[in-house]
Amino acid sequence: MTMKMTQNKPLVITLVLLVVAGSAFWLIRPKIQSVRVQQAQDQKLQQIKELTQTADTNPKYREHNSQVSRELSDKLCSLTARSPEEREKAVTAVRDFLEMPTVVVKYECNDAFYNLEEDRLIPAKSETYSVDSTYFVVNSVTNHIIQVDETPGTWGYKTDGSRWFSDQKQYDHSGKYSQAEIEQLGRNFIAKHSVALGNIDLSKLILETGKKDGGNGRVNYFLIWKGEARTVQLDPPTETCSEDLDKNAPGLYRNDNGVPCIKVYENKEQPSLSVAFTNGGQLINFSNELEGPIARARMR
Repeated sequence: MTMKMTQNKPLVITLVLLVVAGSAFWLIRPKIQSVRVQQAQDQKLQQIKELTQTADTNPKYREHNSQVSRELSDKLCSLTARSPEEREKAVTAVRDFLEMPTVVVKYECNDAFYNLEEDRLIPAKSETYSVDSTYFVVNSVTNHIIQVDETPGTWGYKTDGSRWFSDQKQYDHSGKYSQAEIEQLGRNFIAKHSVALGNIDLSKLILETGKKDGGNGRVNYFLIWKGEARTVQLDPPTETCSEDLDKNAPGLYRNDNGVPCIKVYENKEQPSLSVAFTNGGQLINFSNELEGPIARARMR
């Protein structure tokens, strides 16, 4: 019996070592994965920084509509984008807004940027998506739609000297709705689309209405719900440089060119939610500042 145990001792030791090694691997595996994820994020951040430096210093990128500028912008839009799983929430919001659950929604870009002066990436506050000629600006934190409008049309000259224009969206001005009916239509729309817009309590806001008569029955109605004034923190702060600035203003400094500058870190504003309809009941545009200032749409 003792001889058999002695003969099997190397096998037992080997098995024990394998178990220990296996246990150690599963213990350190999450750390290895975490290190790899961090390395990938660091590499991506470095790419973003280098592309931003290139755009800032290379003269050939100053023409924003050039092919090279578009390609560089596309790279930055992709590198700073959220994961497809996270962006899917924004896509769901757009589909809910349109009441079209299977419509193809295209991701355009976001407003993240690398601040070379502070050497850090300013995270995106919003993302832009499009469906045909309509664009949607989405709050990338709440995944709520904060702006909807049409992309500007394009035009040019034909060989004969006459102008050409891109197709424009056709609006329904059939006159089926009065201003009072449009107001109710707006309230119903906001209440119905909580997935896209969030839970908005219009009873806490003050409504202002207006209309624009373009002639020939082309009447548009405007609904604006205003909230209480508030102070908003600006990140990054806005910078103004001018010789006309008050030289005794607090925080005044001079830039590298010796021009007086001042930075503003907060701003007072009255948030509002606005929506416009035609007299045929068709939505023209939408804007919601209740979650903060509206960012500029970023199209590719």
